[in-house]
Amino acid sequence: MLVTMREAPGRVPAAVLAVLVHAVFFALLVYSLDWKTHAPEPVMVELWQPPPPVVSSQARPRPTPHVEKISKPEPVQPDPDIAIAEKKRKLAEQAAREAELVAQQAAKKAAQKLAEQKQAELVQQQQAEQKAIAQKQMELAKLAEHQAKLDAQKQLAQKQAALRQMIAQQTQSELKNESARALTGQKQAAIASKQAAEMSKMQDEYVAKIRAKIRGKTILPDSLQGNPQARFAVSVLPTGEVLQVKLLHGSGQSAYDDAVERAILKASPLPMPPDASLMSQFRDLDLNFSRNEK
Repeated sequence: MLVTMREAPGRVPAAVLAVLVHAVFFALLVYSLDWKTHAPEPVMVELWQPPPPVVSSQARPRPTPHVEKISKPEPVQPDPDIAIAEKKRKLAEQAAREAELVAQQAAKKAAQKLAEQKQAELVQQQQAEQKAIAQKQMELAKLAEHQAKLDAQKQLAQKQAALRQMIAQQTQSELKNESARALTGQKQAAIASKQAAEMSKMQDEYVAKIRAKIRGKTILPDSLQGNPQARFAVSVLPTGEVLQVKLLHGSGQSAYDDAVERAILKASPLPMPPDASLMSQFRDLDLNFSRNEK
């Protein structure tokens, strides 16, 4: 990462001003040391003589005290050059203080301006960082939304694939079941057909047995003529016993009809098939008889 160091604005003028102020201080310091090397001022002192001892006035007259006058030294008049130099020094010091104050104020303003600029830069930097963060968050949100869409599409595709696979499995299972049912139906139809054939055969077989038993019990009179035929309805119990005999269509010869009816009653119980499912077929029999029937 390339980092660019930016120079703070106002730092150069402040540094130049500080150098100038220090140069002025240094010059004033040298100048004041030079002016402090003048000679000391003279000191004035007044000297007084002690008073004479007191003598009695009666003994001798009081002498007039002799006062010795001490001449005062003449005051030393200050050197006008020194006064001017002192005044210049004070003015220079005041100017230096004022310059220092101005420099301090300028430095303070420069520092305040620099602080304000730094604060403004910091605010701008924070705003830029916040903007970058917001932009980054927006990009992350878009990326998350896009990823969520991709995940949803992926899940939907997986669900659709699973659904297609389930439908295919169900279809295959249904085909197998249909095939199995068809095969079972065919087998059942074959079994039913076989059973029906067996039942029909058994029914024909027992009908023949019943007719044979009735014919065996029939005693025909000698007066019969031709080949008479008669039709009877016979009601039979499950045990084979004849419950009722009814002539449906007579042969025209009552002797034959009566002989057949008696033979039906004598043949009771009639032979019944062992399969109970055929009993309904033998409950009401419709039997035809003829003389020449074998």
